[in-house]
Amino acid sequence: MDLAENNCCWVELRPLITSKLEAANFAPILDVLHNLGKPFRFFIVAHREGSGYGSDERALVRFFLQFYDEYARVQMTNIIRTLLDVEIVGDIEPPKSQYRFCADLELAKNYALPIVYSCQRQEFMVNLIDRLVASTAGLGVCVEVVTQADPNATLGIQKFVYNKLYPKTSTSLLGVNVLDPVVDLIGAGVGQAPKTESSTSGRGGRSGQAKVDSWSRELVKHAELKLASNLFTCKILVFGNSLQTVQAIKKALPAAPTNRLKTFKTTKKPKQHPTTTLKAPTRYWVQNNVLCHLWWTVPLSILLFAGVLGFFNPLKLFSLGFSSSVDLIPLCLAVFFAVCLFVAFRKRQPIVLSTQELAQIIGLPTAIAKLPIALGKVPVSRTQLGFEQTTKEKEKEEPKNEKQTTNKKEEPEEAKGALCQKTTFPVSRHFPYPEEEKPFT
Repeated sequence: MDLAENNCCWVELRPLITSKLEAANFAPILDVLHNLGKPFRFFIVAHREGSGYGSDERALVRFFLQFYDEYARVQMTNIIRTLLDVEIVGDIEPPKSQYRFCADLELAKNYALPIVYSCQRQEFMVNLIDRLVASTAGLGVCVEVVTQADPNATLGIQKFVYNKLYPKTSTSLLGVNVLDPVVDLIGAGVGQAPKTESSTSGRGGRSGQAKVDSWSRELVKHAELKLASNLFTCKILVFGNSLQTVQAIKKALPAAPTNRLKTFKTTKKPKQHPTTTLKAPTRYWVQNNVLCHLWWTVPLSILLFAGVLGFFNPLKLFSLGFSSSVDLIPLCLAVFFAVCLFVAFRKRQPIVLSTQELAQIIGLPTAIAKLPIALGKVPVSRTQLGFEQTTKEKEKEEPKNEKQTTNKKEEPEEAKGALCQKTTFPVSRHFPYPEEEKPFT
């Protein structure tokens, strides 16, 4: 698959060997991109570099960003360079590779439920990108994330919270209790007074606060935390040469007990498509609200139309014991369309992530020394100043050290000579030989 054809708005991010990155290091950058309101694309590519002779090749993981226009590229490049210790290489494309499989992902449950629990304390946050990069290295895969800010996604979370706090009862139809008038009529015949709206509010209807279990309250708590953050609508694709590698990368993505990412469909030998323009991802409103109902509306309309023309009569069909072939044709056609439309236009959970969740997919790893990633060059200005200062200090200290060492070497010899001169006296003055002594008379 041709991963990139436009090089005017592409940049490559290369962490420095001296950089100390924290978990969720792209969170402040994502907030700035949310304010821009334009789509962008993030690539994680496992690329092999070297001379191509087998042992000299190195499987390195590279990170790329594609912006909507040149203005956004220049602005975000300056912001990323200021906030993170990375080398940004502009006018460069991701490597072009052919993949055999492409997995289009979706959320397993409603997007109001998070895939990453938001931690209040920074020290407890774990950078899940390290696990994703470690799984990507050496497998020859690619992870593509296209995302855009979506402020209207808050309405879906608010609806989820409302449905959890005010659930529908089993005897309600379109929010109205159907059996309440019947119960009141029977109670009036027995002699009981009809129940008012306040008395029915505790039975779980929409008119009052219902009894919510602990798990539902926990889900509401996580949904409210996600509601307080910036929201992005995303499209996540995983490319690989085998289904095993695609599944391995999918399992390395963030997951929580409340929600996770799963495969919506897998395409074999995906066709080449240009990536020159960025298309904003959608929340599949038409598919989830209109097209998903075609699997029963189209077969029903076929049977009704056949009944009007006189080709289908259900009473005649069951009375003859399925012996009428004329009535079986519309029924088989309706079943065939029902199965095909259900598979083609089934409901799809959109991927809507908060800043904390998206920062665990879009970002740079923290274990730079342990992972095989493409590193950037340390700027010369950072090392040159320190190098010149150290060399000048060493040059000043070297002559002093030489003089001190020479003086230290000469002092013991002179001191020894002085001591020898002071302690040596003529022996004949103090210690005369015995032959010169005369006897005492």
